[in-house]
Amino acid sequence: AEKVTPYKDSELGKKEQVTQMFDTISKNYDGLNRVISFGIDIKWRNRVVNLLKSKKPKTILDIATGTGDLAINLTKTGATKITGLDISPGMLEVGKQKVAAKNLDSTIDMIIGDSENLPFDDNSF
Repeated sequence: AEKVTPYKDSELGKKEQVTQMFDTISKNYDGLNRVISFGIDIKWRNRVVNLLKSKKPKTILDIATGTGDLAINLTKTGATKITGLDISPGMLEVGKQKVAAKNLDSTIDMIIGDSENLPFDDNSF
């Protein structure tokens, strides 16, 4: 099988290349996502929220949170603590600005992390 990486001429590993790619597009990601998905991203986020509402979660971990749209929508579940985790500092920065603009800082934490090595104790969420 051929090894596929975002940047063929880079000496970085695949994970670092993916991080770099998302950092590069972070400020334009939301608009790109709307266009590329034909708005389906909004529908699937609403569907996730509706599925979780009945579970009445107290805490939620949003892995690969990106710019935080799902984490922000998840506040509608009634969860008191939502953690958005992403490997891209650029995406998280956009997400932090959105969280702050909606005054959700006390509910949503946006943290850098690797989904393959989560910085939480087992059964934390």
